[in-house]
Amino acid sequence: MTQSYDSTKEHLEKAVKKTSPTRTWPVYADYYAVVDEEDGEGYVVASISLFEPVPGEDGAYRGCEPEHAARKNYPPLRNPEVVAALANLADDAITAEAVVGWAKEYGLLASSREDDVLVQPGLIGRERISGYGCRESVSGFARAAGEVRTCLRIYEALSRPKDLDLEELSANVGPLPGDAMRPWERQQGHEKAWLFGVLGRMVQMRLHEHCYPQFNVYTRGTYPTGRFELSWGFHTLLGAIWLQMAWLLELLGDERSVGFCRLPDCRRVITFERGKSADELGTIKDAEGNFKRNARGEYKDRSDRRFCKGRPCKQKYHYRKKAGWPGYS
Repeated sequence: MTQSYDSTKEHLEKAVKKTSPTRTWPVYADYYAVVDEEDGEGYVVASISLFEPVPGEDGAYRGCEPEHAARKNYPPLRNPEVVAALANLADDAITAEAVVGWAKEYGLLASSREDDVLVQPGLIGRERISGYGCRESVSGFARAAGEVRTCLRIYEALSRPKDLDLEELSANVGPLPGDAMRPWERQQGHEKAWLFGVLGRMVQMRLHEHCYPQFNVYTRGTYPTGRFELSWGFHTLLGAIWLQMAWLLELLGDERSVGFCRLPDCRRVITFERGKSADELGTIKDAEGNFKRNARGEYKDRSDRRFCKGRPCKQKYHYRKKAGWPGYS
C-alpha cells in the first residue's frame, strides 16, 4: 500500500529529511454550534464550501476537496502538546462553545465516524462529506476527551515520585470502560500493576478502533527513494491522540523525553518528544563498533515551557521560591 502525500515541495522535503510521512488533519475557517431538530442532540459543524474561485477567472468557481477548503492542514502526530491540551480542556465541563474553541485551534476529534457526515450542495445535487472532521456531537466529544483526560491523569500519577493514592486518584478522574478497568483484577499492594494494565488495555482498545497499520513508501518529488517504513495511520484526530498516548506509555519512567510542569504538586505533562530509534539514527554502537539494536536513541529538544499553560503554576512556583519553601531552588 502506498500513501499519497500533498503535492507541495516543502511537505515532501519534510517527509524525506525529517520524519516519516504522516496524515494531516483539517482545521476549517469557522465552526458553529447547532441542535438537531430530530434528536435534540447538540453538534459542532464546520463552515465549509465545496467550491473555490478559479485563479485568474473573475466570478468563476470550481469544485474542491474538503481538505483543500480547510484554513490549514497540520500533522497532529508532530504536535505532541495535543494530548495535554485535550485533557486540560476536559478538566471543565465540555460545552458547545468549548468544542468550537478547540476546533478552531486543532479541528474536531471526529470521535464517531458515523456522526462525521455533512450534506452540502455539490456540482451534481447534494454531496455527503464524511471522514474529514466536519461534524461532531458535543456529547461524543465530551466522552472522548474525558477518556483521554482519565488516562493522562493516571499516567501522571504513576510518574510522580510520591506514593500512589488510588482513592484520591479515583475521586479526581472519571471512569473508563469496564473492559479496560477489570476491577476484579485489582489487588491490595499491587495497585500500580493494575493501573499499568488499565492503561495498556484502554490504549489498545482505542488504537483498534481509530488507527491502522500503514506501510509508507518515501518519495522525493514524485519518485520513490527506496526507503520504506512500517508505521501507524489514523482515521481521525482522536486516533492520532491515542497514538500519542501509546507513545507516552512507551516513555513511562523516562523523564528525559517527557516535559512535566515544574510545580512539584502539579507535575502535569506539558509535552513529550518520542525520539528516534538507534537503528534510525545510526549513531549508537557497541564496544566492537557494531550498531546496537533496540537501543534508546537520542531525543530532540523539547519545548522550553516549564509550566502548565492557562494555569497559575508559574506564579505559585515563583511565589513559593521567593518565600523560601524547601525544594524551590
